[in-house]
Amino acid sequence: MRASIRDAHVLAAIRPLEFVAYLRAKGWHQVPPSSSLWSTWIREGDFELTLPLERSLGDFALRMADALRTLEIVEDRSQIEILSDLLTASADVLRLRVADGDASDGTLPLEHGAQLVANARDLMMAGACAAIAPRAIYQTRKPQQAMAYLRQVRLGQTELGSYTVTVISRVPPGLEISPTGVLFEIEEPFERRVTTTLSIAVSAVRRAAELAASTGRFEEFQAAVPKGVSANLCDAIFGLAGGHESERSVEIGFSWAQSRPLQSRDAKRIVFPRDMIPVIEEAARLFRETSPQEDFELRGPVVKLERAEGAAIGRVTVLGFIDGQPRKVFLELPAAEYHKAVQAHDNQQTVSCRGSLIREGRAFMLRDPCSLDLELDD
Repeated sequence: MRASIRDAHVLAAIRPLEFVAYLRAKGWHQVPPSSSLWSTWIREGDFELTLPLERSLGDFALRMADALRTLEIVEDRSQIEILSDLLTASADVLRLRVADGDASDGTLPLEHGAQLVANARDLMMAGACAAIAPRAIYQTRKPQQAMAYLRQVRLGQTELGSYTVTVISRVPPGLEISPTGVLFEIEEPFERRVTTTLSIAVSAVRRAAELAASTGRFEEFQAAVPKGVSANLCDAIFGLAGGHESERSVEIGFSWAQSRPLQSRDAKRIVFPRDMIPVIEEAARLFRETSPQEDFELRGPVVKLERAEGAAIGRVTVLGFIDGQPRKVFLELPAAEYHKAVQAHDNQQTVSCRGSLIREGRAFMLRDPCSLDLELDD
């Protein structure tokens, strides 16, 4: 026997226009007459339901309960499953599932759960950055558009089945447009571009890991950068698998908003078995080691000065921090900036500047340095 949803607070949480989008996606058709308070829908001439459109109606919850009962009969599914789909009818949903002994009963240690949510955030950020511009690595300063998007993403309720975290990314509903209405292709909204980019990128990580395991070449991952693969994405997947503390398999599932369907409506599921995780960890490390860090802020004392007599360019070595570790970084400066570095060295002042940080063997170099500033130390 299937459960019926009668809780008025739960029924009141259903958004009428998202219910409308759900019905349209499922093949229902609106029939006149209708008003701003209700609408009537039919399917294949055999079923009819009346949908309330205004939450202030006194019988709103009762009419929603009737509509759910009708859908239960038509779809031969439980009202709980249908309600779950209704609440995300206008959202792309990611399901991040981890499987290990700790999660066999649908629970997870609190510390592991906190790390899981943090890595889910990093996964979404990597997808948002890749939707703007694919890169091998994204530094601390992320694009403003990606930051704004992440503030809109919601964390859904956990689901049973090992341990599953749901991430809800709402997208604007799709509206049809006449073929003669525009002379150019309409771009998808950024919210949808993030989830589709992430779907492609996650699949590309798995494929690159399979190829790298058989060929032993990091180039398999480098070739996947245009598809959205990055050090950040690999780090997030490695973190979802438990990092260094524990190894567990990870499953990332995608389902698409019914109000804005894709050509392929099938849900997508990518599985990372435990033995694949170390390959992804190593790829993340190599990305960080070999990729320039754009717009890197170097800050520290000047420890060495080199300039040939009469030369226009001088070589300066600064002791800064890279990934939390003190490192010597050298940079080449024109005469005016080099004079500032000499002054900082003589006065034991801290300098700061920005540029593109690259690794050359065991050394680091800051290319295209700009805005060398002397800081007043307390």
